Amino acid sequence: MDWEKIDPSIDPAELLPLGVRLHGHKGPFLALGLRMGLLALRLLGSPGFTGITAEAHTGTEPPISCLVDGIQIATGCTPGKGNLRVLPGGRPEAVFIANGRTLRVALREEWLGKVLASGAAEGLTDEILTAIEEELFVWTLSSS
Repeated sequence: MDWEKIDPSIDPAELLPLGVRLHGHKGPFLALGLRMGLLALRLLGSPGFTGITAEAHTGTEPPISCLVDGIQIATGCTPGKGNLRVLPGGRPEAVFIANGRTLRVALREEWLGKVLASGAAEGLTDEILTAIEEELFVWTLSSS
């Protein structure tokens, strides 16, 4: 079976319409999930869809759980394939595993406060799509 591949250098704004189609609206946590997933593909050297797993520590309560839909679009990980799990926690954080390495990515506290204070305003989404990754996230990369 031939699998699609995702270019991790794609402009996240190009993926946003797919995310909106899945998620239903243009929100900041969707954009954060897109950015998080693309970061994971790049740092882990994964083409997406298979050979990568994701665990979202968001729980299932919006708005933080909206991050999961962005991760699905950016990585191709899905619950249906069994390579995406949503764990309790209520945190904008995810763990990705591929190619013998593990990446833990979390949203910086100052951004979490900014997003929550915005009431999930769509205007913040565009800022998230263009922000520098190091300003949005903290991450650790290790061998599995």
